Amino acid sequence: MHLGHASTYLLAWLQVRATGGQLLLRMEDVDRQRCKASFAEAWREDLRWLGLNWDREVAPQSTRGEAYQEALSKLQSAGLIFACRCRRKDMEEAVRAPHEAWGNYPGTCADKGFPFDGAVAMRLRYTAEALVLRRADGAWGYPLAVVVDDGDQGVTHVLRGQDLADSESSQAFLHQALGYASPSCLHAPLWLGPDTQRLSKRHGAMSLRSLREKGWSAEELLGQIAAALGYIPEPSPCHPEDLLTAYNTQPLRKEPVSHAEVLPLWA
Repeated sequence: MHLGHASTYLLAWLQVRATGGQLLLRMEDVDRQRCKASFAEAWREDLRWLGLNWDREVAPQSTRGEAYQEALSKLQSAGLIFACRCRRKDMEEAVRAPHEAWGNYPGTCADKGFPFDGAVAMRLRYTAEALVLRRADGAWGYPLAVVVDDGDQGVTHVLRGQDLADSESSQAFLHQALGYASPSCLHAPLWLGPDTQRLSKRHGAMSLRSLREKGWSAEELLGQIAAALGYIPEPSPCHPEDLLTAYNTQPLRKEPVSHAEVLPLWA
C-alpha cells in the first residue's frame, strides 16, 4: 500500500462511517501473475496499522471465475461482445493494471466477426470504451470483475481514484446490461511524486511499510494525509474518527496532491 492507496481508503472509510454503511474489503487479484497471498496480507496489516477497520471481507476475485463466465455468456448471447485479435504491443499495453485507461480502441476487430474460441480477447461492444472483459490468455478483465462483484455483493457506493472517472459510463453500461443497479461513484484525488507523475506500484510509490521503518506513526501519517485533503489546517497526529465532521462538511478534493504538500514524508 502506498500513500495514494492510503488516502483513497481513508476517504472510503470516512464515507461509509459518515453514512452508517458497511465497508467491504475485496482483494482484486484477477492478475494471478502479479498477485500473491502475501500481498493481500500486507494490505490487511497496513489497514490495521492505520486504524481503518472494515466490516467484512468478501471473496477475492481469484475465486470468482464461475460468476464472471456466467456474466460473459450473458453478454455474448446479447451480442454485446466481440473477439479481438489485437496484441499487447498493438494496443500499447491496453490490458495492463486496473488503473490504466481502456479507451482509445480504434475498433480494429469490432466488425470482423472473429470466432470466440482460441487466443482472442473478449471486448465489450460499447463504442465509447471497448473494455477488455477477458484477456487473450484467459485472465478476467478488471472491468468485468468489478461490475459482477459490485452487483453480487450489493455494493451501493464506490470511492475510487480520479484516474478511473472516465470509465464510469462504460461500467454503468455493463451494470445495466447484466441487470445490476449502478453504484454511486465518488473519485478521490491522485497523489503525485516529485516528477509530477501519479504514484503507482510501478512508479515512484512511497509505501506505508517504508514510512513505518523510517519511524512514522500511523497518527502522524494520517495527519499528513488529512491536511493534504483539507480536513485539518496543519499536519498534526490524528485518528480516522477525528476527521468525520470535516468529511461531512467539506467537499471532496478533486485536484491531485503534490509531493510538496507532504514534503516531510519524502525526507
